[in-house]
Amino acid sequence: MKKKDLVSRRTFVKGTAAATAASTLTIVKAESVRGTQANSMLEIGWIGLGGQGTRDAYLLEKTGKAKIVAIADYFQYRLDNARKPVEGNQQRPNPNNFDPKKVFLGIDAYKGIMESKVDAVLMVTPPGFRPEHFKAAVAAKKHIFAEKPLAVDVPGCHIVMEAGEKAKANNLSVVVGLQRHYSKAYRACKKLIDDGALGTIVMAHSAWDMGDLWKDRRGKRSDWKTQMDYEVEHWYFFKWLCGDHIVEQSIHNMDVINWMLGSLPTKAYGSGGRLVRKDIGEIYDHFNLIYEYPNQVLLNHSCVQIDGVRGDVSETIRGTKGTFTTTAGRGGTGGARIEGSRGRRDNETPMIYAYEGTDDRHYDQEAEFFVNSVLGKGEGQDKYRNDTKYGVESTFMSILGREAAYRRECIGWDELWNSNKRLTFKGD
Repeated sequence: MKKKDLVSRRTFVKGTAAATAASTLTIVKAESVRGTQANSMLEIGWIGLGGQGTRDAYLLEKTGKAKIVAIADYFQYRLDNARKPVEGNQQRPNPNNFDPKKVFLGIDAYKGIMESKVDAVLMVTPPGFRPEHFKAAVAAKKHIFAEKPLAVDVPGCHIVMEAGEKAKANNLSVVVGLQRHYSKAYRACKKLIDDGALGTIVMAHSAWDMGDLWKDRRGKRSDWKTQMDYEVEHWYFFKWLCGDHIVEQSIHNMDVINWMLGSLPTKAYGSGGRLVRKDIGEIYDHFNLIYEYPNQVLLNHSCVQIDGVRGDVSETIRGTKGTFTTTAGRGGTGGARIEGSRGRRDNETPMIYAYEGTDDRHYDQEAEFFVNSVLGKGEGQDKYRNDTKYGVESTFMSILGREAAYRRECIGWDELWNSNKRLTFKGD
């Protein structure tokens, strides 16, 4: 990695602020730069036809302002499934919109999407492919809806960071699948925290603890022609494709903590291992990390994928005047609240803000924000979205935690950011 490409944590923070300011102040005509005429139907190419991609594609079409017209995947069976008729109440994109000439197969299928006359690209392949696809989309001047994480290693983060800057310069919208940023409840909490509702921040805790997953989707190596086929099908369990579950999944927790604190950690240390899940792949089944932020604020993060473990998907930030806490919800925000400090004589804890419900559907809102941004119909800071900065920050923070646990060492943000270790396919 060349020295001029290296970005320190300090530059990261300053760059994020600059990106926010730019996205807020840039004013351009939608029909001149957004890649499609204002009020027209947004045409999208979809890469990676798995479960998360199916949901994203469906929600984009559900806005009534976008349609999937090109599809690409590594596997033929996924292309075939995507083109089956929609039955009943299936939440799938309309296969009648797919142009037969825009169906692409194989490891390089994404190139067909980039060469197609689509306005935007939906990227939902295994994360190990994300940097290459992201870079290609920006070069092709496509708007981007990319699922998290944006990379699985440090070089990948650099690639996306650089491409994201070019996207901003070309007025391309970039939305990253860290959907809590599109939750009305989380946004309300963020404003209150910025206004001092928590007082002096003291500590934070986050967790993504759950049982094992994909147990019904694990095939035998002998069922697949090549090792590559096997690993791509079971991508979640291989580091070069997934980044480990602390990167693929816990990124949501870390993203929320960074967002609410308005800061990034300076270092991380912790541990983890393969305690139970030893029948497939190489990723860990549990982690426990400590992240150190400026002003002596510590974040403790745990993430477990072992059957029988009590489920906990949450973020908590405690301050001298109040506590911010969240709980996960299916398809919606779940719970988000800020409680005031309870005095000795108080019978109840004072509630500053509370949301518990299902109407704040951040996945749906994320899709709506993306389409509106591309069409030039967004409002305020969302008029022309570019989530690249905080998407890379949260991705990199997750990688920092993984590497600290793997090495069982305390690793500084800048130390890791200036490294160049790649995760690659090991071969047959």
